[in-house]
Amino acid sequence: MDVATALTVMASTGFDPLDNVTALVPSSVRGVDYAASVTTGSLKGLRLGVLNGFFNRTASNETTPVNAAMDAMLAKLRSAGAVLVPINETIYNATAILSLYDTQRFEYREEIDAYLQRPSLHGSHPTTLTQLYRNSSGEFLVIPSQYEYVTTALISSTSNATYNAVRQGGQNLTLALQRTFTLNNLDAILYPEQKNLVVKLGAPSQAGRNGILAALTGVPVVTVPAGFSPVSADAPVGVPIGMEILGRPWTEEKLLQIAYQIEMLSKVRRTPLFARDVVEVKNYAAVPSVTPSRGNIPSAYPLGVL
Repeated sequence: MDVATALTVMASTGFDPLDNVTALVPSSVRGVDYAASVTTGSLKGLRLGVLNGFFNRTASNETTPVNAAMDAMLAKLRSAGAVLVPINETIYNATAILSLYDTQRFEYREEIDAYLQRPSLHGSHPTTLTQLYRNSSGEFLVIPSQYEYVTTALISSTSNATYNAVRQGGQNLTLALQRTFTLNNLDAILYPEQKNLVVKLGAPSQAGRNGILAALTGVPVVTVPAGFSPVSADAPVGVPIGMEILGRPWTEEKLLQIAYQIEMLSKVRRTPLFARDVVEVKNYAAVPSVTPSRGNIPSAYPLGVL
């Protein structure tokens, strides 16, 4: 319901002359109150595609809990009357999609530069991505998994020789996705948010993510809880596992209805332990000033000098 309410507010903006994509929004989805209809859907009779290429069926401590949670969720959906359609097309491989069709490294610097140079931005601020990554000491801090991305983005652009081929691949993926919807007469497509459990806080990277499909094709997607891994010393309530529900363009209303019905069907949410604690809060006459310390940054997080 919170997501539906937030989307209602964001979608009420209408056409934004600073964002030409908003001109493509159909009149049928302008001014929609997503919160008003979120509880009106039904799972019975829905045709839901299952992207088998977005699962890692190799048994391990990291993948088995995800597969078990997803299989249990799919069984509940089938019992609720949904029709599950297996999708086995080889194009749906998140690792390959990320390496072959991702244009972010080429576009990121130019897009950020254009944003930072908007006349509507006021006050003192960097005007380029390079300046943004500089600080008074000439250093920047990036988590290890993003270090290569940032350093590549700072020297890449849409004029790179390989950009057009990568962009064309993404467009072909978008067409293939819509073809999959049409050929199978699907209402939505399901897959685990990640092939494996999320890593612990402080880990240098997160592998196995599947969110790249929606990001590259520009279609709507919503994530719902699918289950938890077994309880352990490091995860006293288990590690949460998510499922993505992906739809055709401009079907946000339907996706939110499906997500609501799945949450009501599964009811797998668990309150984290920290949320059950009671914390005594001091009364302050003024907001205290906090200066972050950089002394405890692990060595795995590199400091690069531009």
